[in-house]
Amino acid sequence: MLNISAYDRVLVIDTQVVLETKPLDQLPWGEFGQGPILLLVCRQAQSEIDAKKNDGRLGARARSFNKLLDRFLETRSPAELFAGPPRVDVALVGNARIDWDTLDDLDRDDGDDRIVAQALHALVEDRTRLELLSHDMRPRDGAITHGLRAVKLPEHWLRAPEPSPDARERARLERELQVLRTEQPTIKVRVEAITPLPWRNLVVEPASDEQREAIQSYILRTAPRQDREDGLGFSSMARDYSFDDRKGKWRERLIEQDLPAMHLGLQRLHAQHRVRISIENVGVITAEGLSLEVRSGNTQLHSRPYYVFVFGRPAPHPRFFHDPLRHMNYGRLGPASRHEPFTFYTEEEGPGPVLIWSCSSFRQEKSFEVELSVELGTGTIGKAQIEAVVTAQNMKGDVRAQLLAPVVDGRIAFAEAVDPATRRIVADLAFDPLDGIERDDDVRWICNDGSVMRKD
Repeated sequence: MLNISAYDRVLVIDTQVVLETKPLDQLPWGEFGQGPILLLVCRQAQSEIDAKKNDGRLGARARSFNKLLDRFLETRSPAELFAGPPRVDVALVGNARIDWDTLDDLDRDDGDDRIVAQALHALVEDRTRLELLSHDMRPRDGAITHGLRAVKLPEHWLRAPEPSPDARERARLERELQVLRTEQPTIKVRVEAITPLPWRNLVVEPASDEQREAIQSYILRTAPRQDREDGLGFSSMARDYSFDDRKGKWRERLIEQDLPAMHLGLQRLHAQHRVRISIENVGVITAEGLSLEVRSGNTQLHSRPYYVFVFGRPAPHPRFFHDPLRHMNYGRLGPASRHEPFTFYTEEEGPGPVLIWSCSSFRQEKSFEVELSVELGTGTIGKAQIEAVVTAQNMKGDVRAQLLAPVVDGRIAFAEAVDPATRRIVADLAFDPLDGIERDDDVRWICNDGSVMRKD
């Protein structure tokens, strides 16, 4: 029988008092009075604490408390937990045999109910002095129901909630990322629409036979002829012996391929929208061997604006014998220089699903911006998807950004898109590729079928 007469308060503690509070020797025990306090650990609480000895979160706390209980077992005198004031001691308490039939509202298989039952049958000299200390409502209710006083463990005594496994893993990854950011470049990338949203994807109906005949008749009637002569009436030096063959091939293509597909060329013009890609090195480390890759799964990408020859390729002109020399671009005879380390060079210019730019050394606090054309197609349904991905030789993984541009469908007749009599485009384009261009090379010239061509 345990003698408890030397203590002002005698508290039978729930397991959570040991495992879920702040360090026991740092708790404000004075809130329970200034006299000495005795904490009693019944066998159910002892078993629950013992079961946590190897727990990753609670093991150290359980083992430390068990050392106090070992001192009680050796001396059979309460072990000092806190010198005070007030002094706080700890002791194990046994119990008499429990008649569960008289406690029919308690469940002998429930841990909380077993603590209440053992406190009611504790082997102490005066059970009326016992109080149950617990934060949970169920054991306190059970104790009070059976005439045992109960005290709620104060909220501010509890430890802060432990983070969940997912939160701990997230915190670990964030710490690793923080370390990586100090050892490698920190790149920001952004994709934004220049053409106002939503984008419109138009279907243009084919021209009627009469409309196509009118356009074809005008083009053929106004096509250049070979009538060059010199001042003395001689034409031998001015005659272009390749002209008739070139004009014949042009005429054949015009009639059989280009004009029947005028509606497709108009669709391509209306399907052009503009996007801006921006990247910035916001860290303190240079990105070596940087690559910017722009991808799309449901559009065609163009590194330059494109214009469509809706009414076919321009008709050929007769050439003087020296014309080929005059039109040669001598500036492109030599290899392109790529010795500037901080310059971005085009690696893949399209058109296609992927465009690529590279920079051998992208220094800190530098930025790069490029605008490109997005061509909507039959596979662009609902949203146009454009993604920018940045990699570097000294950067783990990649950095990416995405634009999902909403797309609405539309349909117009051929005559609503172009005036057959004047061959002028009358429906407003989302983007006019010829607006403000200075050189032919600023625009990519394509045919109605999408093939890229060079102007004659």
